[in-house]
Amino acid sequence: MSAQVQAALIVAALSMSSTNAFADNIPPNTVYVLNADEKSAITAECDAPVVDQMHCHFTQTTVSKPDETKAAERIAKGVGDLLKAPASEFKGCDSYPGIVEALESGKAPAEVADKKGFEENWAKQPPVAKADTLKMMKAFADFCKSHDRTNAEAMARASEDLANSTCKISNWKFDKTFTLNFSTKRWQSTIQTGDSCGTIEYSEFSKPDDPQADSFWNYTAKSIVTNPKGQNIIGETCSATDQSEHHFTWQVGKFYANCRYVEIEP
Repeated sequence: MSAQVQAALIVAALSMSSTNAFADNIPPNTVYVLNADEKSAITAECDAPVVDQMHCHFTQTTVSKPDETKAAERIAKGVGDLLKAPASEFKGCDSYPGIVEALESGKAPAEVADKKGFEENWAKQPPVAKADTLKMMKAFADFCKSHDRTNAEAMARASEDLANSTCKISNWKFDKTFTLNFSTKRWQSTIQTGDSCGTIEYSEFSKPDDPQADSFWNYTAKSIVTNPKGQNIIGETCSATDQSEHHFTWQVGKFYANCRYVEIEP
């Protein structure tokens, strides 16, 4: 069976039993859902349905940070990259001891043009932020003096500590059109991406099991690969595509992130 035929059959199965009847099922309007495990939240604003079709506007906010279980792997790679890097990548090394000395005394480095502005901003930084900056600068200065493994590891560890303490907040906006499946009372969206993996993007709004939460909605999304033997655009096998279900529930909550720094991505 070809990937195209398989995709068509999956789409047909996913949309089976849809109807233009609403009965007493109140459609989604404004939906807020959370996936605490993935540190992600979605707000969906849905237009009033036309017959059995409904168009929704999504904003997804995700908090991400490096996988702590892979810290040792990243440090090892960082050490290797530093030891292999050409000398041309370390231009200006001679200035780092002076920069460290200036920062430790609360002064602007000689290279800074707006010294007053720099010193005012540096004075506002909390002690932890100053310590992190100095740790990184000292590690770089030491590596500049001697490109050995000990200094390379110290620099890689300082960089990893900073990266692993930084949470990135990203926002993604997208629209989807849903069709009501009357038999399941779910609003379903099925999109064939047309990529080499034959990927189908499936998502749905469904009611919570708790009857007291009947006015709320949950949201689920997943990818279905119909050509697992193919390769994606970056040369990876299609079978490696994440096909797990991503569940977002209506409960509002909070999650542990352990961030010292927050970076808001455009």
